[in-house]
Amino acid sequence: MACTCYSCILDRANFECDLVFKTEGEKTKAVEELLDFMACHKGGVPALVGTEREVIIKRLSGNPDPYFYLKSEENRLARSLLPVARQFYKDSENKLGALVRIVAAANSMEFGVKGHDFDNSTFGQVFGDTLAENLHGDLGEVKRRLSSFDNVLYLTDNAGEVVFDLLLIEKLKDMGKRVVMASKSEPILNDVTAEELCSMTDNEVIATGPVVGTTLENLSQEALSLLSNDDWLVISKGMGNFETLSEFEAQLSGRLVYIMRAKCEPVARALGVPKGTLVVKTV
Repeated sequence: MACTCYSCILDRANFECDLVFKTEGEKTKAVEELLDFMACHKGGVPALVGTEREVIIKRLSGNPDPYFYLKSEENRLARSLLPVARQFYKDSENKLGALVRIVAAANSMEFGVKGHDFDNSTFGQVFGDTLAENLHGDLGEVKRRLSSFDNVLYLTDNAGEVVFDLLLIEKLKDMGKRVVMASKSEPILNDVTAEELCSMTDNEVIATGPVVGTTLENLSQEALSLLSNDDWLVISKGMGNFETLSEFEAQLSGRLVYIMRAKCEPVARALGVPKGTLVVKTV
């Protein structure tokens, strides 16, 4: 784990503590317990250390979903911006490129990442500009992957951005693909849960696990069976999924596509791009 990951994990802890605790004493207790855990798990995968942070804060606060209201705001914001995304898609000559840009730009919708500026109240003002940013990756290879697979397992990330994921999935289904969306089994960060997603769409939805990212040890049997099936292309959204899937991505070689905004320095460095870049990466 990079040095900057430690400060980022703590920054996010402070952000979340402000959401759920009323006193400095309560916040201090949660952060000290997290520091004890970090001291005993040096070098761990950041997403998994982040999962323990969530466990600590939810347990000490008695709040099972600290981001509940922020997620609701994100979804409302995303729905208000969906016409902008649809128009961008309609006006674009490269339809696949437009869709990837839309869902990568939407991955901006995340709180508490050190050095990443996001706020529900201002994102609408910059969304259009974000769509026009440089996209790093091989869209030709993505197109080849899509032509080679009839089935797509789509690993979701944040609330709000999932509204734009549904646009991409709509177009994948128009291409004749079977798409199964895989979301968290319970609240974690501002990620969309399977239960929340089922209230938003009639698409096939399954639960993954209760952790940041996607780990084999915590994956539901249903999700594991699709992830392990060579007939399924895997589209993975966001940095948490990248951090965790990269631990075993060799098993998914030839059928894995990452889409994200590289919002922090360690992830950007691992991808070989400047921080903030929109990325599509095939493995």
